[in-house]
Amino acid sequence: MVHMAEFVERIIAAGTMAKVYEVAGGPVVFGAWSRDVGTMERRLKLALVYPDGEISPVREYAKRKLTEAKALNDLADLDGIAPKMVNEIYEAVMKQHRNLPVQEDRNGQCSIMQAYHALCEYVREYEEPGKVFIRDGYGNILASYLPNVLKRLELGYSRLELEKNLKSWNLLRVNNGTAHPYTYKINTGSANNWFLSFRLSEKSEVAA
Repeated sequence: MVHMAEFVERIIAAGTMAKVYEVAGGPVVFGAWSRDVGTMERRLKLALVYPDGEISPVREYAKRKLTEAKALNDLADLDGIAPKMVNEIYEAVMKQHRNLPVQEDRNGQCSIMQAYHALCEYVREYEEPGKVFIRDGYGNILASYLPNVLKRLELGYSRLELEKNLKSWNLLRVNNGTAHPYTYKINTGSANNWFLSFRLSEKSEVAA
């Protein structure tokens, strides 16, 4: 078993977690912020390292709930933490919160800009006549084919979530006043179909 002092030194050297609070003769509380790269949400991460080198599972707390010490009450369920220590741990966290390390996490969803760039790259690399193509500076994916593309790219967004986000940032080309608020009608030569049509950065075009 790795001795606690050695383990603590490794953690501090790595910079992934910071020492927040130490119980005399007992565990050391470590903390960090978790930053979701998709939603940009932050959560507080806390974990205990015990004298014998054992560590507790990481506990996470929503940032919005850290307005008072009772948000951390469940720490008192852990071995070595008395209920009266919760206030002290909370105060220690608040005192150090600006200096805690930030760990980037992903909860199954990338950021909207990452999703957008992934779609741009997809239409540039995978031409499928009538389904996927570039025209007039826009990437176009046949609306009925879009679920297949999203499944392949594993972006973590539903079709509607993606469409709403792209439209909010004026990245979508749409036909206003229709029953299709997020798609654009394009004539591909054989038929008029609805497409997810999004603005691209300047690169060579692939004909429809």
